[in-house]
Amino acid sequence: MRTCSRSPLRAPRASAFLVRFAALAALAGSAVACGSTPEPVAPTDSGEDRAEKSRINQAKKLIEKSESAYADKDYDGARKYLGQARDLRVDSLEFQLNELGEKIDKRHAKLWANEVGEVIKEGDCAGAFKQIAEPIRDLQSDVFNRELRRLIGGPALACVQTKVDEATTGGKFAEARALVGSDDTKVVLGASAHKKLVAELDQTIFEALKAQLEESLKGRRWVEAMGKLDAWAKGNEVGEAQQAALLGVVRDAVVPEVTAKAQGAVGRTDAPKTLEEVDQLIKLVRWEIMPPDAAAVAKDKAAPEAVATKRQALAVWVEALRLKMKTEKAPQKRWTHGKVAVLPAVKSDAPSKRDLQGASEVWIIGTTKDLALVTEADPAGAPLDKQLEKAVGWVPVARLAAKSTVDWVPPDDQLVGARVWAPLRAPEPDLELGFVTAVKGGDVTVKRIADDKEIQVKKASLRSGRLAAGTKVKAFCQAKTQAVTIQELLPDQRTVRLVCEGGLRKDEVLPGLRARPEDLPPPR
Repeated sequence: MRTCSRSPLRAPRASAFLVRFAALAALAGSAVACGSTPEPVAPTDSGEDRAEKSRINQAKKLIEKSESAYADKDYDGARKYLGQARDLRVDSLEFQLNELGEKIDKRHAKLWANEVGEVIKEGDCAGAFKQIAEPIRDLQSDVFNRELRRLIGGPALACVQTKVDEATTGGKFAEARALVGSDDTKVVLGASAHKKLVAELDQTIFEALKAQLEESLKGRRWVEAMGKLDAWAKGNEVGEAQQAALLGVVRDAVVPEVTAKAQGAVGRTDAPKTLEEVDQLIKLVRWEIMPPDAAAVAKDKAAPEAVATKRQALAVWVEALRLKMKTEKAPQKRWTHGKVAVLPAVKSDAPSKRDLQGASEVWIIGTTKDLALVTEADPAGAPLDKQLEKAVGWVPVARLAAKSTVDWVPPDDQLVGARVWAPLRAPEPDLELGFVTAVKGGDVTVKRIADDKEIQVKKASLRSGRLAAGTKVKAFCQAKTQAVTIQELLPDQRTVRLVCEGGLRKDEVLPGLRARPEDLPPPR
């Protein structure tokens, strides 16, 4: 800090006034000379600050106007000014704005509650709901809605329930559904209360209409019952869910009728007529016969498994009658020779949709001149209707054998491409592996695996080329050719694992194998 000192020089005498003036001037000069800090100047507002102050002032004036309108019960005007104030976005006034908004909504809700309360007391629920639903939709205010429902929710719900009871007791279900299902009712009561009300009404109507169906169902008057359902739906007395539930009641009653009819007709000559009656019932209750995989997806349309199964058995029996099938006293076990196309069990002249692989086990239910109705499951003494439920279809009788065909040479139409044992190095008697390339009558052309050379041989000389475990062949083993046993065919399909004399195991490629005809299974 700088300090100032007086000059050591003595000033000449002067008058007292001049002395005092000079002293004041010296003091002022001394202060300036010593660098004293001047008084701070008040800062001027920036443009942004001025704008902020202006918004605050405008918002406060609008709040005053809103409060004034509120006091005059001009709630629309109060909301208008309040909205304009909010548009100014003054954060410091946000709490005040929200508080005022809630106050306006609550007071307005009370006004509406008083106005429609009298209408509700008079029992005009629909009129009151229509009147009050409009401001609820327009305002979209949770505060308004909560306050309004607090004030009139109980009387409004009671009004609806009274009207519903009157309508349902009088059988006016469409009228009750119209009141409860209206948008105005939902808006006034709120989603939760409305949902509960709808569920209660639906259950009431369902129980009432279900009772009206009982007489028709007990009398097995199915057409009459379905006619009632259609009339109720047309008159808007039921919704889709109720209609489906009531249809389920009719369907449940029809199941025993259909299954009993179908099962009882199996084995009888009048089965075709019964099948028509069964199909008419299935169509009447709007069922469809579907494959199991489709039925699992379309449960509302698919016939129940019990109905579909009994109907299938009856349809198979009708086809069996048409073909004049002779039923087996006891199903006979058979094996397919080669791959066999299966004709549909209910329509033998339709295209095949599946095959039975060669050597498949089947049981014959019955036969015609050329076809056999077969099942893949052992019937084990089951009655005819149960056997027919399991029938897979019709197959040619000529392609069924009384013994296993697993080691048989394939039939002529499937022989090309098959691996076989054949005498491919005449005059050597041993057989060698190859693939059939052509069949002509009793002659067969076989391509040797060893060198792809094609040799023509007699079909009767062939043996199946299935290389099953335990098959006896000849191969080079322990420095000589000897009889060995096949343990397994390896995954490459060109190599086998052999068991030599003494238990030694070795791998051998197929071209190195030979076999004696007598060591292989017969061709058939």
